[in-house]
Amino acid sequence: MPAPETLDNFYHKRSWDCDFKTLYPVECEGIRIYSADLKLTNENISKHVGEEKLGIKEPWLMAHRVDLHNGLRALAEKGFQGRPVKIHLDSKVESVNAETGEVHFQDGRTVKGDLVIGADGLHSRTVQAIISNGRDKIKTGQKVFRFLVPVEKAQANPSVKNLLDTIGLNQTSAIGSTYKRLIIYPCRSGTLFNCALLHPATEADELAGRKSSWLSAGSVEDFVKCLDGFDKGIQEFCKMAEDLKLWSLVTRDPPPTYVKGKLALIGDAAHPMLPHQGQGGAQAIEDAATLGAVFTGATTPEQVPELLDIYNQVRYNHTVTICITSRVSHERRREVLDDLRRFVPNATIEEDLSRVSFAAWNSYPVRDVERLLALRRSEIVV
Repeated sequence: MPAPETLDNFYHKRSWDCDFKTLYPVECEGIRIYSADLKLTNENISKHVGEEKLGIKEPWLMAHRVDLHNGLRALAEKGFQGRPVKIHLDSKVESVNAETGEVHFQDGRTVKGDLVIGADGLHSRTVQAIISNGRDKIKTGQKVFRFLVPVEKAQANPSVKNLLDTIGLNQTSAIGSTYKRLIIYPCRSGTLFNCALLHPATEADELAGRKSSWLSAGSVEDFVKCLDGFDKGIQEFCKMAEDLKLWSLVTRDPPPTYVKGKLALIGDAAHPMLPHQGQGGAQAIEDAATLGAVFTGATTPEQVPELLDIYNQVRYNHTVTICITSRVSHERRREVLDDLRRFVPNATIEEDLSRVSFAAWNSYPVRDVERLLALRRSEIVV
């Protein structure tokens, strides 16, 4: 692994050719867990311990999801091997034929490809090409408020000084209890706090059946009611919330495989992630990196099914484990072990927070692909 390097050098040396400065990131020194009254617990993850355990000497970066999305989209639009990429928006999928590679859109269009990548999220229609009831939703009895607080706005309020002095601008902070937890981390070059409050849904919420949507506005009044028992400074901080969103957390079971014929599922289309481990975006990016390693420029259409099998081998057990255990907070992981073993029969549960996180991060899918491709080539030669 590379030796420690300056952040400026790091930005321009990654193999995926992304200029990380475009993400306006903040370097993270660790993840720290606090009680609702801001007492530090002993369940914390240090960057330095992580470097030692994982052998990684590179920055941990915190970024706003929009900035990450924009940076990756700009990278995709550069094209590949001189071939341009055109992104068609508002193209709603009706169905996919995994065997023929045909994608049927709701506006009547049909396109056909040698490889189809289903990346259509929790509400995926693509997954139905693999399993007919793949869209069946599961209520979790949980809700999440997401919101932003400008750092300058928070710093101008003396009521939140103790909170800001405690959490600073260089870490991810998780504050609360097993069933109600506030996540705060700085982003956008240290000018913005990105925040989320995970909490149980009430019976009225469940009866209302609020849809899972990024666009559902939240009520500040309802939000503040959920903060009973939290430190007063935290409550004042949350009253400054901007762009407040609320949705009920629903999920669905992963399919029995991520691949069929010419089709591969990635991201939440394959393994819908709840936010308890913060791994939704990370695992989707790893899925994409895996496909990038599997499908080189020399791939022929006839090789697609066999190569998709390698993708599935590399990603299935790892991502399903994170998917199922992300349904609850880390203290409750043992509750989902039986569910997990329906998909990964020999799965075990790790309850120590740092080991849970390192297990998720200790993933090298491109290296795993290279190993399996080398094994495949040796078998062909023999």
